[in-house]
Amino acid sequence: MKFLKWLDKYFEETVLVSLLVTISFVMLAQIIARYIFNDSMSWPEEFSRYCYIYTVFFSISYTVKKGNMLRVGVVMDLFPTFIQNTVRILCDLIMLALFLYFFYRSFLVVGRIKNVTHELSSAMRIPMWCVYMSVLIGFGLAALRTVQAVIDHIRHFNDRGESTTQATIKEAQAEAELASQDDLAYREKGVKGGAA
Repeated sequence: MKFLKWLDKYFEETVLVSLLVTISFVMLAQIIARYIFNDSMSWPEEFSRYCYIYTVFFSISYTVKKGNMLRVGVVMDLFPTFIQNTVRILCDLIMLALFLYFFYRSFLVVGRIKNVTHELSSAMRIPMWCVYMSVLIGFGLAALRTVQAVIDHIRHFNDRGESTTQATIKEAQAEAELASQDDLAYREKGVKGGAA
């Protein structure tokens, strides 16, 4: 049960961070091989490109989970709670329909590439359906996260959420506090360095 809660909370973040770290290390190895050893490898650019494609599609579900989908929040803040939550649920249902449609279409594409065309990547010679699985996984996870968002919005239908202005002020205060802590640490380090 703890593992499922962990997956629900951190799955996309873990995958995204792992992919971006992997891209960084692979490209660093390619740069070292090319400019220090004068020997370029053939696969790192293709590998990094495919990892980046996976990050794009995983970021869709991460965005849905965090509730950071593009929207005009300031206008929504003008309406009563009932209208805000109704519009939020309707938008989620429209997104869910789109994600499910894209999931279905990507399922057909992956099946066709796997069973009919048998395409391989040019440098690494991996089956291309593995690359196209990123679309299938991304839209499947996005649909799952959207269902979770709809359920959450229905459970808290009568709650008035934080307004866009309040969220912006809260975020600005957190950033200002972090900046002041960094400034204080820098000054303390300067005083200690000067005393030494």
